[in-house]
Amino acid sequence: MAIAGFDWNMLSAIATAISLPISLTAIFFAWYGTKKTNQIAKDALDIANKANNISLGLAREPTILEFALSTESQFNFDFTNPLSLKPELKNIITVINTGKMPIDAVSIEVIGIKGLTCGISDKKLEFDSFPSHSARLNFREAIHPEALAHIDIRTYFLIYLDKLCAQLVESEKVYSTVVNVVLSPKAINEPIPSSARAGFTIKDRRQITIKFSPKLFELDEIKEILHTNEIPHRVIG
Repeated sequence: MAIAGFDWNMLSAIATAISLPISLTAIFFAWYGTKKTNQIAKDALDIANKANNISLGLAREPTILEFALSTESQFNFDFTNPLSLKPELKNIITVINTGKMPIDAVSIEVIGIKGLTCGISDKKLEFDSFPSHSARLNFREAIHPEALAHIDIRTYFLIYLDKLCAQLVESEKVYSTVVNVVLSPKAINEPIPSSARAGFTIKDRRQITIKFSPKLFELDEIKEILHTNEIPHRVIG
């Protein structure tokens, strides 16, 4: 109804049209402000939790030690010639610290793989039961991030092969076996070696092929290597 020539219905419609976007804007900013406040509170809680974990020693940079070389020739060893086993640091694996923590020790585990041991001249000669061998190596100096180390692998493999040969009937034959070698490093501030957590690396383990003869273990020089307590190694960089 119009009074004194003024249309109140029109005024009410205009007021409604103006107030609606203002109300929607107010609701949006209220919602956004609440969301922002919640996010700030969540971020603050995450930071507090991380600080607490660090203070408790629960959150650490992953300690990662990987095989440094990838060519197949670096992962095939011939243990049939005793003369080639006498020099130190000739039969080696090369590892690299790809983490952010200095590493002062590593546990090296040699694990047999079912179905991958056979005679060189008789591929049908296979074995189903395999041993394993694990030993810790304390480095003379820490391997810093991006640094390399050469590790003499003779003793690790010979101890494993000695266990395997106990299952072989024909000692005159030459055999081939494939083992899985797993690296579990220890950072300077950690109490014991441990494998890298899932998702950080897959290069801390490698399948290695070894050709050998059981008669090797009848030689005095091989027995000497088996009973040595020191593992030759060299840290580079």
